[in-house]
Amino acid sequence: MKVHLKEQTEIHLSDLGGEGFEQTLEREGLYYGAIAMFVTSLGKCTFAVLDNYALRLDMESSDITMQLNWEFSHEPTTIKQIDMKIKWPALPENRLKAVQRASHKCTIHNTIKACVDMTVTVEN
Repeated sequence: MKVHLKEQTEIHLSDLGGEGFEQTLEREGLYYGAIAMFVTSLGKCTFAVLDNYALRLDMESSDITMQLNWEFSHEPTTIKQIDMKIKWPALPENRLKAVQRASHKCTIHNTIKACVDMTVTVEN
């Protein structure tokens, strides 16, 4: 899996099914810390669901990429909002809504949905 920290509240994930873990920073001064790791795990968990979906439909999932952005609230500091954009070029247009529904089935998503607003957009 490749994780690219674009901003302190934005990551890009690619090669989600790949071996190993490669982390890069958009610029000096960024720090891949606990919150970015947490959001990365949400992306990886969502990919696991989509990979299983692809397997059942005999589709390729290796071209899936994700961009995740998040916002904080304060007092106490928590993650207020997460926006996940899933890009799946090989996905047929007629599967977009089904994949959007499936993306909400990951364990981490279901764990945090009561306390974090989350939007998911799927594109091909």
